[in-house]
Amino acid sequence: MTKSTFQDYICRPYCAFFKEGQKEDLACRGAEAASILVDRGLVDVGIVPVLEKESSVWERHKDALAAHVCRSCPFFPGDCDFQGGEQIGDAEPCGGFILLALWYENGLIQMADVE
Repeated sequence: MTKSTFQDYICRPYCAFFKEGQKEDLACRGAEAASILVDRGLVDVGIVPVLEKESSVWERHKDALAAHVCRSCPFFPGDCDFQGGEQIGDAEPCGGFILLALWYENGLIQMADVE
């Protein structure tokens, strides 16, 4: 997945932390996992449209995804308001986490794909 596609399909539509034009050296583990699934041909972003964010979806899959995505994320220990330490208010997960939850909810991937 090219950097442009990565930003257009994962970061821009899903990530509340994405800042246009700001250089980010690290990507969240969720976005990296989504990119790997695309690169392996498990999801075709040319066919699958951007799906609508819905908090009930990521809340339903929070525990399963956290076990495979969040614990190894570079943002988890100090920068994650959603999973790292105490949850702050209505904090959203990273864009990659949201996208993985949406793909799973819509039957586009299996949890084994994320593992």
